[in-house]
Amino acid sequence: MTVQEHAGNDKSCLWHASDFADDELKDELFCIRFASVENCKSFMETFREVAESQKSTEENKEASAAAGLLEKLSVEEKEAKDKVEEKDVKAKEETETKEDTKKVDDSEKKDGEPAST
Repeated sequence: MTVQEHAGNDKSCLWHASDFADDELKDELFCIRFASVENCKSFMETFREVAESQKSTEENKEASAAAGLLEKLSVEEKEAKDKVEEKDVKAKEETETKEDTKKVDDSEKKDGEPAST
């Protein structure tokens, strides 16, 4: 939204804004006339300050939304990495279990064989 002085009257100002009064979003031109030039200037200054503060708020919302998406992305990547590491650990445990079982079987075979003379 922007505000400007009315060309024909120092006590009036104009601004463009989105209007939803008729249940339909439209860009409208508004005009207001004040009792004094000082009141008009004060309104315009306040209007500009609020418009600037809203602009930075919108930018902050967009930045926060982007940061949230990035954070979610990094968490999902970490979860995927953790799952891969879990699978690696399970595979290693299975391999070690198989090796231990084979060692036990081999030692039983040795114990069951007669000693050579």
